[in-house]
Amino acid sequence: MGKNDRTQTHTADLLFTVGLFCVFAAAAFILVMIGVGAYRNTVSDMQDTFSTRTAISYVAEKIRQHDASGGVSIGQVEDLPALVLSDHLGNGTYLTYIYSDGERLYELTVRADADVTVSMGDEIMPVEDFTITNAGGGFYEFSASDSGGRTVRYLTHLRSDG
Repeated sequence: MGKNDRTQTHTADLLFTVGLFCVFAAAAFILVMIGVGAYRNTVSDMQDTFSTRTAISYVAEKIRQHDASGGVSIGQVEDLPALVLSDHLGNGTYLTYIYSDGERLYELTVRADADVTVSMGDEIMPVEDFTITNAGGGFYEFSASDSGGRTVRYLTHLRSDG
């Protein structure tokens, strides 16, 4: 074996090692990019679902808190349908309106004899296509959609029989 044969063997070994490293680096990069895309989609879905489910849970809890005779009804704030929750305190009756403008959920608490407008409400959270319906028999159904188009529905029954 001459010196020239050893140089060619070392060059072939070096090229093989560098080539193998490049294949490994490219595969690792592709795998990381796939993971980043999956993580991004998961975070986006979780944020959408969080907002929608939180809105549904919030309204369900408000209904439970006002589950008394005449405590829960469906009304309107201007032209928007609203859940109306009634509280009777020592000096009068107060109404809490929960309504949506199609993009955000709002809450407004006023005396029963006060005039209300949509702009008076405090924004609770972003939510799309929020609807509240009286399903009859003490049942209330409400639903909301997230930005991905997935709809969450919830049906609750008043123990006070409406």
